[in-house]
Amino acid sequence: MNETQNKTAESIQQLFKNSENVRIPAYQRAFSWGDKQCSQFLEDLIEQKGKKYYLGQILFEKDGNTLFIIDGQQRLTTTILFLSALAKIKILKGENVEQIRQTYLTDVFKTIDDDQVIFKKVTQKHLISAIDDTETISQKRIIEAFNFFETELSKLEKENLDLIQQTLENAVISTFYISNKVEATQVFEYQNNRGKELSRFEVIKAYLMHQIYIQSSDNNQANNDIAEIQSIISKTYRYIEAVEGYFTENELLDNYCNLFFNIGGNIEAIKEKLNKLENKSQWIKLFFENFVELTHSAKSIVSNKNQSNITNLFFVGNEANWKLVLLTLFYKGEVSGDSFKKILKLLEVLCFKLKLGDYRTDYLPNFAKRYFNPKDIYNIDNLYQDIKSVTETGFKWYWNDGERFRNIIPNYFDNEKWHYNRNTIKFVLWQYENSLRIKNRSGALLDKDLYNSYTIEHITPQNPADIEYTEEFRKNFLQLAGNLALLTQSQNSKFGNKSFEKKSELFQDTALSSYTEIREKTQWTETEITERHNRISEFVKTYFKIENEQ
Repeated sequence: MNETQNKTAESIQQLFKNSENVRIPAYQRAFSWGDKQCSQFLEDLIEQKGKKYYLGQILFEKDGNTLFIIDGQQRLTTTILFLSALAKIKILKGENVEQIRQTYLTDVFKTIDDDQVIFKKVTQKHLISAIDDTETISQKRIIEAFNFFETELSKLEKENLDLIQQTLENAVISTFYISNKVEATQVFEYQNNRGKELSRFEVIKAYLMHQIYIQSSDNNQANNDIAEIQSIISKTYRYIEAVEGYFTENELLDNYCNLFFNIGGNIEAIKEKLNKLENKSQWIKLFFENFVELTHSAKSIVSNKNQSNITNLFFVGNEANWKLVLLTLFYKGEVSGDSFKKILKLLEVLCFKLKLGDYRTDYLPNFAKRYFNPKDIYNIDNLYQDIKSVTETGFKWYWNDGERFRNIIPNYFDNEKWHYNRNTIKFVLWQYENSLRIKNRSGALLDKDLYNSYTIEHITPQNPADIEYTEEFRKNFLQLAGNLALLTQSQNSKFGNKSFEKKSELFQDTALSSYTEIREKTQWTETEITERHNRISEFVKTYFKIENEQ
C-alpha cells in the first residue's frame, strides 16, 4: 500500500480545518446511534475533565479533495450533532459560536444523500422537524440525537460546556488514508479480521469485496466491480432501513442465504461456499444483486402493512418462519388471488397454534424453497395445500394424536383457566378489539408501534388490597380471558391493584371499543367474567377457523 498516508496524532479540529469534503459513501449504512450510544459519548467527554481524549481510528478513502469515510462515520456524525447542540445552547446563553459554525457546521461534512436535507437543517439551522415527518429511521435518529444532546447540555454550567467543547475539539484520532477502492476493501477486511465488531452482513460484505480484489488480475476491473457492488449495497441498506421493526438485517440475511444457497447467513458458510466455486467474482456480484432484490421484496411487504392480513402476521409473532414464505411470494410477485390470501390467514392461524404448545419443528422453509425453485413443479396452490395441511394437524404426525393440534385453540379457551400469558392473550384481545371496531365501522388498529405500546391488565385485580378472593375464584375466574383487558403501559401503572369500582372510573378514559362492555357494568364478578369470556371464546373459534379456507 505504497500510496497510503498514515497520521497518528490528528485532532477532530485539525481534521475539519484541513479537509475540503468529508463524505459518507452511499454503500455505508445510515446513522444508527441511539440514546445508549449518545449517552456513552457524552459520559466519556465529561469524564475526561479536559484531559486528552482518544476518539479512535478513522479510515478514509481519499479521492481528490474528498475523504470518503470507510470506518468511523457514526462517531463523526455524532460529533457534528453534538457540536451543533452545544452551539444552540451557547447561543441561548448569549455566547459567540462563530468558531464552531465556521469549522464544523458547514457543508464540509455531509451524511448520506437520503438524510442530508434533515441533517443540514438540524446541524446548521438548529431546526427540528417533527419525528412523524421523517422519511427514514436514520432521519429520526438524527433528530433524537440532537434533542438528547440539547437536553443534556442545557443542564450544564458554562465552565463545563467550555471544558467539554475543548475535550472534543482536541480529541485525538488516528486517521488512515487509502487511495482507491481496492485498498479500501483490503484495509476493511484486515480490520474485520482483527476482531472489529461488525454486523454479520458487514463482515460478509468486507470479505466478499476483498475477494473481488484477490480474484482479479486487473486492478481497474476490480475497481469497477467494487464500485458496482457499492452502488448495489447502497440500495440494500436503504431497503433494510425501510423495514426496520418488521425485519431485522440478520433475518433477511439468514432467509436469503437459506433460500438461494441452502446455507447459513454467516461468514464461515459463505467462505465454504465460495471455495467450491470456479468463477468466484461472478458469484460475488450475483450474491449482492440477488440480496438487494430480496430486501426490496421485504420493503414491498412492509409497504403493504395497511393490509390487515399482512400486519396480523407481524402481530402474531414468528413461531414459524412465515417471513420466508412471504418474502418468496413477494419476490416471485404472486401477491394477489385467493391462494395468496388464504396462505396469509393460514400462516396466522398456524403461528397462533404454535404459541399454545411447545413445538420446535418448522417445515415452512422447505415449502418456501420448493416454491422458489424453478426446477420443482410446485406452484402457489401446492404451497397453499401444504400450509393448510400443517395448519390443521401440525408439522409432525403425532402432534395431532386425539385431534389435539386440530382443536388446540378451542380447547385452550374452553378448558384452560389460565390465560394470563401476554405472548398469547394480547394478540387475541387485539383482534377481538378490531372485530368490534369493524362492526362499529371505526376501522381496525394496524399500527405495530401502537400494538407494542399495549400490555395486559386484570379487570378485577390479581392482588386487591381490600378483598380476599375464594380459592375457587382464584383458580377458575381470575386468570380467564374474560377478566383480561388491553391497556397502554402508562395506563397500566395508574390502575395498579385497584378494585373494579375504582378502576371503572379509569376505564372511562380508554378509547378501545372493547371497554364499552366493561364500562356498562356496575360490578365485575364470576358472572360478568364468564359472560365476557364466552364472547371472546366464540370470537376466537370463528376467527381462527380454517374450514372456511377450503
